[in-house]
Amino acid sequence: MNPLRRPSDSGGKPPVSLNYGRSRVPLREDRFRSVHLLSARSPLPPPSEETFLRQRIARPIGSLPLRQSLKPGDSVAVAISDITRYSATEKFLAPLLQETDAAGIPRKRVTLFVARGTHRALSLEELRATAGPEISSGVRVEQSDPDGETVHVGTTSRGTPVHLCRSLTEHDRIVLTGTISFHYFAGFGGGRKALVPGCAGRKTAEATHFRIFRTDGPGKHPLARPGILSGNPVHQDIVEAVSMAPPSFLVNTLLTPEKKLFDLVAGHWQKAHEEGCARYAKIYRVRIPRKYPLVIASAGGFPKDINFIQSHKAMDHAFLAVEPGGVMILLAECPDGFGSPQFFPWFRFENPDEMERELRNGYQIYGQTAHAAFVKAKACRVILVSSLRPEDVERMGMTPAASLEAAIKEATRHLGELPPPLVIPDAGYVLPDP
Repeated sequence: MNPLRRPSDSGGKPPVSLNYGRSRVPLREDRFRSVHLLSARSPLPPPSEETFLRQRIARPIGSLPLRQSLKPGDSVAVAISDITRYSATEKFLAPLLQETDAAGIPRKRVTLFVARGTHRALSLEELRATAGPEISSGVRVEQSDPDGETVHVGTTSRGTPVHLCRSLTEHDRIVLTGTISFHYFAGFGGGRKALVPGCAGRKTAEATHFRIFRTDGPGKHPLARPGILSGNPVHQDIVEAVSMAPPSFLVNTLLTPEKKLFDLVAGHWQKAHEEGCARYAKIYRVRIPRKYPLVIASAGGFPKDINFIQSHKAMDHAFLAVEPGGVMILLAECPDGFGSPQFFPWFRFENPDEMERELRNGYQIYGQTAHAAFVKAKACRVILVSSLRPEDVERMGMTPAASLEAAIKEATRHLGELPPPLVIPDAGYVLPDP
């Protein structure tokens, strides 16, 4: 964490600004006696990105190089991220496909399979932006459909029925790709999640997400939280599900908040992912000495704040730094609205306990996200700067604000005076560790 900075002795440091959609919003530091800035020291990028990517993919963790594990007659499905999570797919796809080329597999037997989970389908323009130039190299392109035709491959020990998209399972080999970051209840994103829930049926996705709840009483499981894999019931259930259709290889990037690649792990779908998670946490889990009465956080801009469901992940991080009864100001544009029609109707309930009881009786993925957001809105004052309708923000138990300046004025009304805030410019990346 950076030391305390005062506007009068900032030492020539640039002023703080926060990402909001595709723009940046300056923070007037002269409004506060001092400002605490929570950020991670971003690692240096590799000197030659192209060489680095080839070397990482050619020297995998826990497995043979991909070219040595494939046969010329194989068909290969490469699961890639959708538009909601930038993974630098356009950078690693070329060296990855060079591995299938070297194995003698023609491009027409390779399918880029967009692992959209329960998210909306991508437009052709979004597909091109996500995959990059390799989309025109002769490969096939498909998108997973949680409500499409699936194949049942087994049931986990926790009772999760594992249904995978049929067209994906018809390939001889599955390669998972994506990016590693903190996930608010699965511990980390990336890795196994590209297959489950990324390419799974809706019932499978819902069942794995349901593992967030305790089985011995009400409330969230204490280990279903960001940065935790060991003992995390959501992670464990997903790993067991993926092991029923084990992928042949994995490529996961590690990115800075500026979307710059600083590392990549490749190899065994579980071992390489776990190594990548450890590397990521070493940088982006940041200790804080205490909690704060006022936290000002940005979800990180597009695509981290493409909708509220995605922005909630940053809200979850920032909440860890807020004193009970304190104020959180969250900047999240949400140009795609809530992100699912299943989300907002859950706010018909007056309190989180009622919502949880209904979720346990009739679970929906985004009902659980609504519940998680509602719990935070009841524990502290959340002031949301977004493009959502003010009346909808109020229904979620939050206070709408048209701008950062308006949000600060609202915080003043609640707190009586402005204490030194903790400012988190990239709350979608940085995990406060009080």
